[in-house]
Amino acid sequence: MDILVNNVQVFDNLKKKFVSGGLAIINKRIVEVYSENSSIPFDHFDRVIEGKGLYAMPGFFDIHSRGDLAMVSEPSRLSALSQGITCEVIGNDGFGVAPIKHTNYMLHSQYVAHSLGNPQLKWHWETTSQYLNLLHEKNATNLIFYAPHGTMRLEASLNTSLSTTGLFALTHLLEKAMDEGAAGISISCEQSPSCDGWKNDIEMAAIATLLKKKNGILSVCLCGSSRPFREIERAVQIAKTAGIKLHISRLFSTNDDNAEEILPLLEKSKKEVPGLLVDVSPYPTRLLKLSNILPYWVKEISSEELRLKLKKVEAVQGLFDSLNLKEEYLEKVKLVLTSKKEFKKHEGYLLEHMAMERDETIYDILLSLVLFDADKTFFEYEAVRPDILKRLFDLPFVVPATSGYLDSRVMPDMFGAVPTYIRNFSDLDPVKIATKLAMTPAEFYGVKWGIKKSYKANLLILDPAHIYSEADFDNPRSLAEGIECVIVNGRIAFEKNKSSGIRCGEVLAWS
Repeated sequence: MDILVNNVQVFDNLKKKFVSGGLAIINKRIVEVYSENSSIPFDHFDRVIEGKGLYAMPGFFDIHSRGDLAMVSEPSRLSALSQGITCEVIGNDGFGVAPIKHTNYMLHSQYVAHSLGNPQLKWHWETTSQYLNLLHEKNATNLIFYAPHGTMRLEASLNTSLSTTGLFALTHLLEKAMDEGAAGISISCEQSPSCDGWKNDIEMAAIATLLKKKNGILSVCLCGSSRPFREIERAVQIAKTAGIKLHISRLFSTNDDNAEEILPLLEKSKKEVPGLLVDVSPYPTRLLKLSNILPYWVKEISSEELRLKLKKVEAVQGLFDSLNLKEEYLEKVKLVLTSKKEFKKHEGYLLEHMAMERDETIYDILLSLVLFDADKTFFEYEAVRPDILKRLFDLPFVVPATSGYLDSRVMPDMFGAVPTYIRNFSDLDPVKIATKLAMTPAEFYGVKWGIKKSYKANLLILDPAHIYSEADFDNPRSLAEGIECVIVNGRIAFEKNKSSGIRCGEVLAWS
């Protein structure tokens, strides 16, 4: 189908501005900015989209998608397309779904479900190439894949400290993954076993050397980090020494009292590592599931076993000592949703206020919820002040990103992160929107992108003045307004708030 987008403001790649005209797409590629004087007759086109008052801009990137399993279970990718996202970066946070041998699937499952949900899929792949082949041209969005460090570490060795043989196995897996299409490696600063390797200078030096050899990207996830300042400094030093690109992921995933110090650090880091990209959620608040802050042993035993174990004072103390949240931080947490009837009336309360009203400690309340049903209790907390977010997004190399699945539950920012950024932080400036959400990440990943003759058409038709999303915790799948049409690789994938069912997304940088 050849498409004409008529009477629209078209983004100019070179001049970084919009020009009036039309857009001709023939054989899935952009052939020209169309005008009345075009040599292509109007009646040539199979489909004409009237774009008066609208903007045609390059398709958006989500550089922190957690769609690894969702791409298999929900290949229509409505959550991405409905926000104008035409390329997703997966394999984030140090954990992913490849490479994993069938014999080791259960070993990885507790980590994978925590970050990516559990759509009850039958895994019929083992290698990176098998997984990417499963998605290539069978998924609605394009994708870029990071080889997940923690996943490969478990495949290489069950020990937290790798032997020489284990390190060789790890680097072999990474090199093979990059040969099969991975753009680099993702590492977690906090989640074991990835964080164990992150702290090891020898292991990181070996990884950085291989990334340099393969022209790969180092992605470092700060999720859960209590010392993001130090982790950023370490990541920058590794990238600077090796001369590689650096992606700082999930900045301010938890509340950080030193947030103001991060801003000058990022500016300094960009000078030291020109190939630096940072992602942050455009939401000042986050949702937190109680079970996700508990140690793994709690999740591995039955409810009855847990009750018996927690009758011992030392077990209760051990439980709370292992929480990755300080007491002064817990005081800022608000109860959002619970299935425990006696606590229902306290939804919307800060934990400290709830404790005062009930004449209990915060830990008494948490223990009661843990014993009742930790999987059905959600909290909300302020991750970063809105004014800090605004200053962050004013930095040209800081981009918004979504989050993803949480134990098979779709979270609000999957459907609302991009509209939230546009409404609150872009000044509704079309040039800023196109640059921040499309061109900056495209340049970082080194892919041919934008509205340029001969390029595959990955673009959207947007009405910035009417972009809006009502996605929230109770209505996480509420679609955004203002995204009129999304075209992926020359085919209409989303229009008038509906998926077309087209699945022609490609794995970018795939050999």
